[in-house]
Amino acid sequence: MSTLTDNQRYHLILADIAMAAAIRTLDGAHVIAISAEAYVPACLRDAWLAQTTDPGLRKRVSAMASAGVASLQGVTAERLAAAAETYGVPLALELAEHIVEHFNAKRDAILTYDR
Repeated sequence: MSTLTDNQRYHLILADIAMAAAIRTLDGAHVIAISAEAYVPACLRDAWLAQTTDPGLRKRVSAMASAGVASLQGVTAERLAAAAETYGVPLALELAEHIVEHFNAKRDAILTYDR
């Protein structure tokens, strides 16, 4: 497998945080526990999808997680790190700052684009 770009990695991390929040909300029996050393972006999402057989639950969690990713793209680094901690996704504040800077730069580039 090829190495992920920062953009891909940041999106997958946000997807894991949003997915973990949606899972906790809609599938409370599922336990999310992963160490910082074992964490790989998208592993939480992929593991839950692989073991969940209820198509309705999969659809609801995925929809909620998609909305969550969009929401997480606009928070501060402190809130992002706090959300990750709340939902069991290992995320250092320094990486959260890089993620926030990345999405702020993308948003600024779009807002200042002039043809």
